[in-house]
Amino acid sequence: MNKKTISLVLFVAGIIIALTAGVLLFLGILSSSVSAIIGIVGIGIIATSNFRLLK
Repeated sequence: MNKKTISLVLFVAGIIIALTAGVLLFLGILSSSVSAIIGIVGIGIIATSNFRLLK
């Protein structure tokens, strides 16, 4: 896999993790602190991927 594909996979994984944390918080399955930590991890994965939407 080339670098662009890996960046895209990391970006999509980060989006999925962050949105999952938000949905679980909304549904009341997780407490706010746990959901915030999971969301921050997802945002960190998005930030470390070299995928850029704006070029």
